[in-house]
Amino acid sequence: MNAKKILALLLAALMLAPVFASCDKETPDNPDTPAVSDSGSGSDTETTAPEETGLVLDKTDFGGTNLRIIGINEERNFGYYQTSDIWMETEQADPFENAVYKRIQDCLTKYNFGVEYTSVQNPMTDVASLVSGGLDQYDVVLDAWNTMWPGSKAGNLLDLREIDSIDLSNEWWDQNANEQLDVANRMFYTAGDFTTVDDRCTRALYFNKTLAAANDLESPYELVRSNQWTLEKFAQMCRDVKNDVDGGGSVDTEDIVGFFRESGQFNSFMIAMGERYASIDENGLPVYSFMQNSEAVTKVETVAGLLIEDGLTIDIHKFTDFAGYSNRFTYARSLFAAGKHLFTVGGSLVITEFADMEDEFGILPMPKWNSDQDRYYHTLDPQCAMIGIPNTKTDAADIGYMMEYFSYEGRETLSPTFKDRMLKRRYAQDSDSGDMLDIIYANKCFDIGYVGNWNNMLGVGDSAVLANRIPKTSSYNRMGKAVPGLIQKDFDTLASIGRE
Repeated sequence: MNAKKILALLLAALMLAPVFASCDKETPDNPDTPAVSDSGSGSDTETTAPEETGLVLDKTDFGGTNLRIIGINEERNFGYYQTSDIWMETEQADPFENAVYKRIQDCLTKYNFGVEYTSVQNPMTDVASLVSGGLDQYDVVLDAWNTMWPGSKAGNLLDLREIDSIDLSNEWWDQNANEQLDVANRMFYTAGDFTTVDDRCTRALYFNKTLAAANDLESPYELVRSNQWTLEKFAQMCRDVKNDVDGGGSVDTEDIVGFFRESGQFNSFMIAMGERYASIDENGLPVYSFMQNSEAVTKVETVAGLLIEDGLTIDIHKFTDFAGYSNRFTYARSLFAAGKHLFTVGGSLVITEFADMEDEFGILPMPKWNSDQDRYYHTLDPQCAMIGIPNTKTDAADIGYMMEYFSYEGRETLSPTFKDRMLKRRYAQDSDSGDMLDIIYANKCFDIGYVGNWNNMLGVGDSAVLANRIPKTSSYNRMGKAVPGLIQKDFDTLASIGRE
């Protein structure tokens, strides 16, 4: 079902510009606030031209046009991935929702453009139909990473690097994404402060602070700060809290375990250990880079062994009764909230499910392999929304300018509210978790193998772990033989789009 919401430019919005300026006195670099200088005489003051700060576009007035955006609605995957931070019609009491509204007003006030937002279940399906028919209906599309990837290969998106009015080196674009998604030196989609969905989809750890304290565990926060938050420490803590509460001899939902096991978790841990399924070389060519040395083999065996260790985890895919919850994943998180698990892996998109948790909880980076690892790494859910421009434009210069300013305002207005007010203060319950979020969001990993998934490279380890087995090196070797050819085919396709 389409839900179209249009923000029209009203004369009243322009009349209110002085009000917005006066309400923004806490912002020291507000470009709309004039500077007053004293010439030395008590009666002679002069108003000088405002000093432009922040982002200043070459074009100053977009004539009341709307940036037409299509994104994901609440019908997709239980509503976890909807792009709910693009549109808000009126001022709101909730700080985050009000930041969404304020961003739109700032765009109107400063550069005279608004937003027209449409949310559907599968945005790229609509975009593909429009591109095929040559219909120019949307300026920006937000859809899942694993949907934008085939959409780019089909020629349904423009190369963002070829739009002069977009500068991807700006800080409101995610530089990890720009580096790791640059296939064939083309950028058909990326991530950044245009939306907070990529933050919400970055996988990290939640831990039960009450359960940790009851078992006299070391402070994970201090381990992070001393560079000792490793897989070994994580595993030992899981073993320390293991408790067969009902005495049944086998793990069930009444027992206390380290964490619950789900599909895809093996791959998240392997990324956290510093491994890559595919890396981009200097020519923009993805290179299969998994299980290429003895240390990588050791990591696979150690991570898989931890995930299937008897009594340490509980396999949620064996659940047949979800106790009234809509799905097994939500049910498993309810067990964490009930104090049955020390850790759970997930993005901040699920944090609201812990808001009423009786025990205290915190947020942590995924552990490192060892203290010699250069930094922490956090993969993004393949369902995470990325940003692109439909290939229906003959001139996308204005679209690029508006995307830049909308993203800039997102960094100034939306992202700080999301991180500081919604997470650090409202849900996460402690300043330590806020510090951890800064580490987590600075270390996102956009492994192109996650969406390329050539010859089902992700499935080899995941399927073995779900079957309670250690993945075999021989299985990776067999799978990997076909990968270079498949990668080259995609590389050639992406390199040639729009250049035939």
